[in-house]
Amino acid sequence: MCFSASMSLGMGIAGFAAASVTFLDKEETFWVRAARSYAIFHFALMELIQYFAYPVADQCGYGTNMLLSEMSRFHISLQAFAIMPALATYSTDKTALKKAFFIGSSLSSFFIIATFLPKTWQPLGIAPNFIGDFLVSCLYMGKYHIGYHIVSAFGLLVTHGSLFGLALSGFLWKNNTKMASYHCVMALLTLFMPQWLFGVTTGEAAAIYCFFSIIITGSFMPYFKSYFVAQEESGEPSFSVVGK
Repeated sequence: MCFSASMSLGMGIAGFAAASVTFLDKEETFWVRAARSYAIFHFALMELIQYFAYPVADQCGYGTNMLLSEMSRFHISLQAFAIMPALATYSTDKTALKKAFFIGSSLSSFFIIATFLPKTWQPLGIAPNFIGDFLVSCLYMGKYHIGYHIVSAFGLLVTHGSLFGLALSGFLWKNNTKMASYHCVMALLTLFMPQWLFGVTTGEAAAIYCFFSIIITGSFMPYFKSYFVAQEESGEPSFSVVGK
């Protein structure tokens, strides 16, 4: 396993291209296209942040590292808002996208507010090891990849809330098993396998997930719609429901 700034830049550019192609899918309504393309764009932007972070990794609390760490703090907080609506667009439930938008917005709003509260406010005194009790937010160099130290109150709720948004929220919606299962498996693999197999920290594993999220969210591109789109009981594809 080997990562670099150039790889992050390449994945970021690929993500921007994929987001553009997805937004131009005229078979879908504006809001469906916007939700799917924004999810890809969101993680492509994170790769661009990581590209600039490599030269200043470990310079915690200073200059460019501090700026990029703060940008990452907000970016991580917005993951639920980015991914949940996109997952919902594959459901046959006509209201799924609207519901996911409000749930994702609420979760991300809570995550953002938590980062401004005292970091000592932790449920049951438990501070997760990449979101919680640090002096300042920082982007550091892990064993293989950039890693995150993110300062936030209620870190346990923030980490598990983010995991729900990324890996489990797709199961909330009717007839959405294929897309939800794919994102659940891929998120769990990229978040936990690096820790189990390669001994990386939780913060580094989270950043590795962001790298592979370009591939994961590539499932939102129109080329894969025929496979992931949900099916009504009659066998009609769901994009005729949510996308028209």
